[in-house]
Amino acid sequence: MVAISAVALSIPLSSVGVGLVLPPLLFYFIYVEDRRRVAPEDEVNQPYRTELVRRHQSALLVTELLALLGYVALSGMLVLERPDLGVEYLALGQLPLLVLLVYGHLKQHPTFDSLAVGATWAFVVVFSLLVSTTVTVGWELGGVFVGWFLIAFAGVESRNIQDIDGDSKSNKTTLAGYLGRKPTIALVGLVKSLGVITFWVVSGRAVAGLALCYLIVLRLFRALTRWETPHVGE
Repeated sequence: MVAISAVALSIPLSSVGVGLVLPPLLFYFIYVEDRRRVAPEDEVNQPYRTELVRRHQSALLVTELLALLGYVALSGMLVLERPDLGVEYLALGQLPLLVLLVYGHLKQHPTFDSLAVGATWAFVVVFSLLVSTTVTVGWELGGVFVGWFLIAFAGVESRNIQDIDGDSKSNKTTLAGYLGRKPTIALVGLVKSLGVITFWVVSGRAVAGLALCYLIVLRLFRALTRWETPHVGE
């Protein structure tokens, strides 16, 4: 995501440096921490994953803390070595952690979880570029934020389509559960398309093509995960 954003903003990848690893570190921490908080619907939607999480709680905790430590250390280093960045950037870098604290409550309301994830993912990408390069806030950077927000938002709702049955049994309401499968599939396709179009407007069809390739790769890995889980142990 950061690499595509850098290309969209005509920033050499060599200039981004360790900024490339900030989102993976933070996303790993957030994802694993959320998975470790096993919710009732997880028992129905992802029984095999839930079993693995419970079996490896300690190991997951260690790895997520290492990822968090790496993110905090690297983001702090990037901010402190830049005299043009104020200490407020240190605080900005922790905003995603605040979202994680209230994410359990946000998931109880339709679209709130999707909005939170979309905004957080897009923010982390933009923040990583701000602290690791000389890019400034402008309409192009704002366009990159909007593009990733739309794509991440649609990605969460796409996942929620697969979880409708378990969410319903656990009295959890999502936008996918409220709209139904077919309308949500159409909505996801529309929002992802808008995300790709946003990158086209910001930087042209080549970058839009990169964003599309990113979506195709995600879809491929999701399909592999769905296929592999039922075949575990065969």
